[in-house]
Amino acid sequence: MFSGPFFADYDKSIKNKIVEEGYDLVFSRPLGFVIAKVLSKIGLTPTNISVLGMLIGVSGGVMLYWQDSLLFTSVGGLLVIIAGVFDSADGQAARLYNTHTEMGRYLDMFNDMLVFISCYTAGLHFFWDQYTWAGVYGLGLASGYVHSLKSNIYEFYKGEFLHFSLTDSKQRNDTVEYIKENFDRTSTITRRVTYPILIDYVKKQNKYKFRSDETTQIFEEARAKRPEEFKEIYIEHCRRMLAGWAWVCGSNVMRNSIIVSSLFGRIDIYVIANILSYGLFLWIGKKQNKIDEEILTVIKDWELTSFEAASEPLQK
Repeated sequence: MFSGPFFADYDKSIKNKIVEEGYDLVFSRPLGFVIAKVLSKIGLTPTNISVLGMLIGVSGGVMLYWQDSLLFTSVGGLLVIIAGVFDSADGQAARLYNTHTEMGRYLDMFNDMLVFISCYTAGLHFFWDQYTWAGVYGLGLASGYVHSLKSNIYEFYKGEFLHFSLTDSKQRNDTVEYIKENFDRTSTITRRVTYPILIDYVKKQNKYKFRSDETTQIFEEARAKRPEEFKEIYIEHCRRMLAGWAWVCGSNVMRNSIIVSSLFGRIDIYVIANILSYGLFLWIGKKQNKIDEEILTVIKDWELTSFEAASEPLQK
């Protein structure tokens, strides 16, 4: 995509182009790559980059309080966009220099959450006289919950795609039991704060992920038995669904929608639309279930023992 020695290892910084959104490939990843290399050269770690991006993003989110000022919302929106690029850069730096850490991935999720909380909280407080304090907090909590749920499930299906396409199984979340037994929550305040959020995140993912545990088990057995063949089947059936998940649940869509609505001084309209988008979320989940059923039909003659163990493998 890019020429010259500086960009020679650009592809190494990308997870998998199939799961990358077009917006990221054109905008966030190229800029994130530059930021990752430059800041790494001066000694910043991926965690440092992540925290810096969070501080920039939260600052931008706070500025969205002034919904009647185009200057403030423009600067705030720009800072939130820059934070999104830093959110890309920290992961790219980790892949470029092989400095992946368990905490780094969790911290990335935590920082992203803080940026969006600042946007919702500050932006909606401008409308307290219109909606009352109860209305503002009600809208904020409802929209935040839908936002969290959509982002969570989108990340689940990206992780599943990377796993079943034999690309990177590390992007899947560990089980709640594994996290409880192995997550070190005694060493730092950040870890103690992150732990309950992570547990809640994984529990929600398990509860709302649409794909049943029985279906996942069948897919796992198929992957183990015929890895390359199942890889092709999974990619063929699910790659288009990633675009659907991105348009309904992707952080880029939600982030840019917040910024555009704020520029018009009406972040409240986006917040209400985001709550209503829960219907689209359910619709795309049902579409995913149909795709899963198609995959199960394709592999039904593979003599998988999991089919026999699951009494209703096509149902959630």
